[in-house]
Amino acid sequence: MKKIFNLKALKYMPFVIILILSIILSASFNTILNMEINYSTENNSLLKKYSIPTYTVPIVVNEEPAVEVAPINDKEDGMKQNRQKDNRGNFTVNDIKQYETSGTSLGIDVSKYQGNINWSKVKQDGIDFAMIRVGYRGYGNGKIVMDPYFKKNIEGALANNIHVGIYFYSVAKNEMEALEEANFTINAIKGYNITYPVAFDLEDFNRHRLAGVSYEQLNKNAITFLNKIQSAGYTAMHYGSKSTFGPIWNMNNLNKYKVWLAHYTDKTNYAGKYNMWQYTSNGIVNGINGRVDLNIAYFKLSTNASDQAKDDSEISLDPNAEAIKKVPFNEANEQVITVGTAIFRKSPSTELDNKISSIQDGTIITRTGTSETWSKVTYQGQTGYILNSQLKTYEEPLTSETPTAEPNES
Repeated sequence: MKKIFNLKALKYMPFVIILILSIILSASFNTILNMEINYSTENNSLLKKYSIPTYTVPIVVNEEPAVEVAPINDKEDGMKQNRQKDNRGNFTVNDIKQYETSGTSLGIDVSKYQGNINWSKVKQDGIDFAMIRVGYRGYGNGKIVMDPYFKKNIEGALANNIHVGIYFYSVAKNEMEALEEANFTINAIKGYNITYPVAFDLEDFNRHRLAGVSYEQLNKNAITFLNKIQSAGYTAMHYGSKSTFGPIWNMNNLNKYKVWLAHYTDKTNYAGKYNMWQYTSNGIVNGINGRVDLNIAYFKLSTNASDQAKDDSEISLDPNAEAIKKVPFNEANEQVITVGTAIFRKSPSTELDNKISSIQDGTIITRTGTSETWSKVTYQGQTGYILNSQLKTYEEPLTSETPTAEPNES
């Protein structure tokens, strides 16, 4: 029986061997597979741990600042852009002669933007004078440039018996540049018969070359230019718009020159002094293609420069005198005391540049007149006006020497 069993067992031995080898091979394969999986997982974690981060490098774009390019091939001339921005409303003059009244003269102001002008037709259309641009300072590069039509314009106007005034378009940063502009103007116009004023025109504020230049400095520049013009024997005039007279231009200092007001409307409500009014940029004049600025001068001159009027009239008398006339006062005679800091003014108005001085709190002054809003007062020998809200009635304090009642008679 044992032998038979061994023979039978031997018969199945190949299958047993194959089975054992299969088990061994299967175990080896799983081990190798697990090792590969473990290695990949480990290697992946190592890659993550020591990977180099990717940085985003910012792209820098060097943008050049925007440049305003003016028409007629000159980007440095800032006048046209400013005049366009200041053109409020659509007021158009169709019949310029309607403004010719006694004691006034009608004029235009021109530059290269009007192109070639037929001055004979301009004269025939009733124009008495022309304010001609002599030149300008580039608002970017700062170079002084003569207006390319200056010579043609001034000679054409004079040849047709049109009075001539001059203006220079400034972007002066300091007094030295303003003086340079004045000298340029004087040299350019000498030899010509200039009977109307020579004006300083600065309209660029807080931008381009004038970015960061204070209003105080601009006022100094204007005065420097005007003084130089005046010292050369010409009549100096300051140009500005209604919105800049006061907030930017100190008219207390500039009123000693002639004033050229720009206010585009059919009736100005500017209360200050002005000798010439630029009332529209949409004027129509024969001999000029397109629109042109129109002006009224509140003085007339003869054709002879030696006959120039000395006492030219103004559209407005002293604006403070006009303001005083508008406020009725009741007579008073009493002592009052200031409450807080009081503003002592030339006239009963807060809209005019009329401040005389500031009076400190607790100052006793004499009130000579009262209205609903204002008090007429005397302070340091000068008559002026203070708001009622800045005053109260003064009551003399009691002292041991101040009787409170009549003494008893014994």
